[in-house]
Amino acid sequence: MQDSMSLHNETYHMKGDSPIEEQENNVLNLVMSLFFFITSPVGILGNSIFLWTLGFRMRKTVNTVLFSSLVLSGLSYSMIMPILGVYVLQDFTWTYGTVLCKLVNTLISLCMYASVFILTIVSLDRYILVVHPVWARSFRTPQRALVITVAVWISAFMLSAPYLAFRVVRPGEKNKSTCSNNYMFSDDWDDQEIQSGRRKIHLCFFLIRLLLGFLIPFLIITACYGNTAFKVKIRRLSRSSKFIKVIVVSVLSFFVCWLPYHIFYALSMYREYYPELLIQVVMSMAIVCSCANVCFTPIFYLFIGENFKAIFKKSLLSLIESTFGEECDLTV
Repeated sequence: MQDSMSLHNETYHMKGDSPIEEQENNVLNLVMSLFFFITSPVGILGNSIFLWTLGFRMRKTVNTVLFSSLVLSGLSYSMIMPILGVYVLQDFTWTYGTVLCKLVNTLISLCMYASVFILTIVSLDRYILVVHPVWARSFRTPQRALVITVAVWISAFMLSAPYLAFRVVRPGEKNKSTCSNNYMFSDDWDDQEIQSGRRKIHLCFFLIRLLLGFLIPFLIITACYGNTAFKVKIRRLSRSSKFIKVIVVSVLSFFVCWLPYHIFYALSMYREYYPELLIQVVMSMAIVCSCANVCFTPIFYLFIGENFKAIFKKSLLSLIESTFGEECDLTV
């Protein structure tokens, strides 16, 4: 059984024994590919507009620095979607060579870690701004935010770099080339002892990703926003609600969209114990949700940052600037 670190490079291709089941798999592959091909240009366009506006149309603030980094991860993810779409459309046959096999999978992991780390930093920033305003005025600067974002990307790369070594191209079913992880650096894929070692290492990396990329950040974000909301309520800081809504929606959209990914990743390690239909459904949900997260997060920012009616009265660029502008008038 082959293992995979990335959902979109998933090499556990589920084949039915009957022509009907094989046809259903082909239809499912086509649908998943369409999501990649449709959301990729939308994600590239939307994230590019936001990144350009945040980087060149607005003065540099803590908000613009943090969200520029978040949008950059979405833009990077959008750019590799066509490769993933072709991979799925070709019945999970990898034709791009070993170098891209390593780079694409590593970039997916890098973008995921960077996104969740930045969202965690944003929640901590909101907490400090509201609960510790005096400290924030003295130490909350764009320069420090830039240093933090650089540290975030370095940390995300260090967590993703092992897959540059693990990822290999090897013959799969019907001699099709597949892109998968070789945790034991062995060409023997049948030896039970080696397979057991691969599964243990696979489980170790799964736990690291689950804890650092999902559970721990979720607990930190929940605690920060819980305390922030409580402080806002008792101080009646109603003018802060606009930006908090943007943050809450972006956080919720990320975790809701990536939850199926982690569920699928857990199922894939012991897929022989689960119905293939269940794994197919979860895999499809994970692809749809992750694509939607990249494609529609900028739209969430746009519509939540301003009253819906005002959207038709202002230009797109002024809307984005209004959404991400620093809350200088926040009274604490």
